[in-house]
Amino acid sequence: MNFAKILSNKIALKNAGVGIVGMGYVGNALAQVIAKARFSVLGIVRDTEKANLINNQKVKRIKATAEINSIANCDIILVCVQTPIFVDKTPDLSFIKKAIIQISQYLRKGQLIIIESSVPVGTTKNVILPILQKSGLIAGVDFFLGYSPERVDPGNKKFTLKDIPKVVSGYDKKSKDLVAKFYANVLRKVVPVSSLETAEMVKLLENTFRLVNISFINELAEYTKSLGVDISETISAASSKPFGFLAHYPGPGVGGDCIPVVPYYILDDAKKRGINLKLLEQAGIINDDRPRKVAQRTLEVLKKTKMKNKRKVLLVGVSYKPDVNDIRESPALRIWEILTRRGISVSYHDPFVPNINGFSSKNLSKEVVKQHDMAVIVTNHSNIKFNTLLSFKKPILDTRNVFKDGKNLNLFRI
Repeated sequence: MNFAKILSNKIALKNAGVGIVGMGYVGNALAQVIAKARFSVLGIVRDTEKANLINNQKVKRIKATAEINSIANCDIILVCVQTPIFVDKTPDLSFIKKAIIQISQYLRKGQLIIIESSVPVGTTKNVILPILQKSGLIAGVDFFLGYSPERVDPGNKKFTLKDIPKVVSGYDKKSKDLVAKFYANVLRKVVPVSSLETAEMVKLLENTFRLVNISFINELAEYTKSLGVDISETISAASSKPFGFLAHYPGPGVGGDCIPVVPYYILDDAKKRGINLKLLEQAGIINDDRPRKVAQRTLEVLKKTKMKNKRKVLLVGVSYKPDVNDIRESPALRIWEILTRRGISVSYHDPFVPNINGFSSKNLSKEVVKQHDMAVIVTNHSNIKFNTLLSFKKPILDTRNVFKDGKNLNLFRI
C-alpha cells in the first residue's frame, strides 16, 4: 500500500487530521493557523483541566484531550514540547523523549511525525527516529518523519506565523515532500532544505546569531558610555546603511526559550567534538551577566537617594519581551532575585502578567510609585504610559532606552 500517496491526497483534500503534542505558545499558535486553513486539529495536553480550558473556548476545528492514545487517530502529528537546558547549560531532552515514547506506543502506518521543538543537530535522526522505529514500523515506508523548526515570534504584529517562511525537511524524499505539502496548504511560503540536520541547524543559527549580536551591543554600550556617546543614536545612524548592518539593541539580557537556550546546544556538541567556540561562549557569559549589572546599577542609584532603611524598587515589565505574557528566562526574574538577596523590597507592574511569585501587578499610579524609591524599566510594553511614570519624578533606570533624552536628572542608564 502506498501510504505516502494516501496521505498526500488527504492533505490536498484537507481531510488529514492534525494532532499537536504540546499546546503551549508554539503549539497553540500552530493550532490556530492550521485550523484556519480548514484542517481539524486535536491538541494533546497534560491533563483534563487544560483540555477543558481549550475546549471551552470553542474554536472552530480545534479540540483538545489528555488521552495520549487519541494520537492514533491523527494523520499528522506535530511535536511542540519544551527542550530546555539544565543548570550546567547542557540540553535537557527528557520532555521530547517522553513525548516520542508515548507517540511510538500508538504509532500506526501512514502517519507523518513532524518535530517542531528546538533540538541539537542530529536529534531527530539519532534520538527520535530509533524510538519511533521500536514500534516495528519503518520510516519512509510505514510512517514518515520530518523536522521543521518553529519560528513563532510572540508579540510580532508585522510578521505573523502565517507570514514567516517555513523551513522543512524529512528523513527521506517522501517525508520531506509530505511535510512541504502540508505546510504549503497552511502557510504562505515553504523553504525545503536538504536534510534533517540542516533544518535543525537553521534554528540554532538563527538564535545564536541573535545572542552573539545582542551580547556584542551590550558590551559595546559600556564602551560608548565611557566615551559619552549615545549607543542608541549610534545604532540608529548605522542603520541608515542599506546593506551590511542589522540593528540590535542593548538591554537587561535576553529571555524566552530560544535565544538564551538554543546556542548552548551548539556549545555542548562542539565541546564533545573538541571544538572551542570562544566567541559564542563569551556571548553567553555576557548575556548571563546582564541582570547582575542591572541589579548593581539599581543599587548604585538607590545609594544616591540616600535611603538607609528598607529600600523599595518597582520593576516595570517582567515578561521577557514587549507585549507578551511569557516570563520564561526573563531577565526581570533574575534582577528581582538579586535585589531581594541584597535586602531590597521589590514590587512590579506588568499589564500582561497579573500575578507572579505570589505577587500581583501594581497599578502604575502616582500613589504606588511614591511608595517606591525608584523604578527599573525592564520590559517596554507598548501600552505602558512611560511619560506618566517620568512625571512622578522618581529615579528611573531605563534599560530599554524608552526615553531618548538622557538629560533628565531622574533618568539613569545601565
